[in-house]
Amino acid sequence: MAGSHVDFARSLYDAMARGDLAWMQEHMHPDAVFHQTGRFPTAGSYNGREAIFGHLGEFMQLVEGKFSIEPHDFVDSDEHLVALIRVAIEYKGRVLEFDEAHIFHLDDGKVAEMWAVPQDPYAIDAFFAEADA
Repeated sequence: MAGSHVDFARSLYDAMARGDLAWMQEHMHPDAVFHQTGRFPTAGSYNGREAIFGHLGEFMQLVEGKFSIEPHDFVDSDEHLVALIRVAIEYKGRVLEFDEAHIFHLDDGKVAEMWAVPQDPYAIDAFFAEADA
């Protein structure tokens, strides 16, 4: 079913852009796991849909909603999808843009596990640390 996961990912990013939490909850396993690499304030692993949405809310609060994602390429297989994205965040008047890979494990049309892997996680760590200094 080549392309089906790409269509799913496009719908997911569209839902994120419009803040459609109902769509995102419907398409995420209750026991899903999210891994955000790095050491910045909201990095870590989050187990379960409620913890993941709590993390997303905490991150959006941290950056005061000044956050955007632009997917630009996808790699699809039977159970996995990789999305290459461009991220922009603003924090305490500073802006950082960076490339990141989102790796999804999909099960029965829902996100079962996701990894967010920035190209340079140390740059993100430094961005937050310098703004807080």
